[in-house]
Amino acid sequence: MGVHDTGQPHAPDDDESFAWFFTAEYPQVVRLLGVVVRDRGTAEELAQEAFVRLHRHWSKVRRFDSPEAWVRRVALNRAFSWRRREARRRGLELAAAGPPIPSANCTDDQLDVLRAVRSLPPRDRALVALYHLEDRPLDEVATVLGITPGAAKVALHRARRRLAAHLSQEMTS
Repeated sequence: MGVHDTGQPHAPDDDESFAWFFTAEYPQVVRLLGVVVRDRGTAEELAQEAFVRLHRHWSKVRRFDSPEAWVRRVALNRAFSWRRREARRRGLELAAAGPPIPSANCTDDQLDVLRAVRSLPPRDRALVALYHLEDRPLDEVATVLGITPGAAKVALHRARRRLAAHLSQEMTS
């Protein structure tokens, strides 16, 4: 029987199940964080930190209804903290850094949508990415963000309005 660095014993299959979970979820968490922090390298670092924390607590978290939501919440909390630290460090809001993280076959219209999503505040970007990019149910999105489903619904509606306004401005420019 192995031991985590917390001193808690765990079953031998913990490492196997964690490896499977990591392989399935890590790329999606990096993509989500990339939308929020707008930098692939930082997104990878923050995702790694979240998965290290998950590994420490895996024997408990793996039994949760949604370990996927748990790791995303940890990762997003790290991303929001990182953005606040960066904003304080620079003394201003972060400017858009680099291009979106598109797939190789992204159309111009899809790039326009990604740019519009990147114009949203970080929490709204996370909300839109979880709901539309990851296709998660609104209740799960609310759980990940630590808000009520009603608040998530209102925030999603507002984010969509902002996106529509941004996209219509781009079309008239």
